[in-house]
Amino acid sequence: MAKAWLVSLFKLFLEYKRYVLLGLIAVAALILFTSQVKAFIVITILGVAATFSTFYKRVFQAPPAFELITLTVVAVSIFYGPGIGTLYAIVISITSEIAAQALDPFSITYIPPRIATAFVAPWLYGNGTGPVHNIAVLGLLMSLLYNVLQQPVYYYLTDIEKRIKGLYFSSLNIPLNFLIFKFLGEPLFEILRRLV
Repeated sequence: MAKAWLVSLFKLFLEYKRYVLLGLIAVAALILFTSQVKAFIVITILGVAATFSTFYKRVFQAPPAFELITLTVVAVSIFYGPGIGTLYAIVISITSEIAAQALDPFSITYIPPRIATAFVAPWLYGNGTGPVHNIAVLGLLMSLLYNVLQQPVYYYLTDIEKRIKGLYFSSLNIPLNFLIFKFLGEPLFEILRRLV
């Protein structure tokens, strides 16, 4: 006698057989291919997640207080090096603004702080042997670094609206990134440790 949950799982697989097959092919590709192809696939998946994490700006037109860009830039730079992390930060900073239809003159100001994050994160974490061992604390520090480097652009403007936007972003982004690193960072780092 078949168990009911197995039957329902089998029916679900049949209903979404195309996606199940694509998932199995992706898993096989990750297992079989070389480390460069694995790295490309992993970085692409992280990039797509980071790019579309600010997609809500299309509707709300608010600063991206919730974003996965910081987490993925830190992860890529720790596991693949600061050079790849820098290229990743440049591409994702631009693609996330384009995807959210929020490209403006200030979009360029997001890139240098993200590059700084890509260089500082591997040094601080050092694959668990650096001065910062806790991933959530690392996320807090990298979010602080990003905001310290990027927000003065908004604070020195004469437009009060831009100042309020910068304050709103900083006050929400820093604690949100701490939580994102705490709950998503640890599993992500564990997966990347096994893949790299």
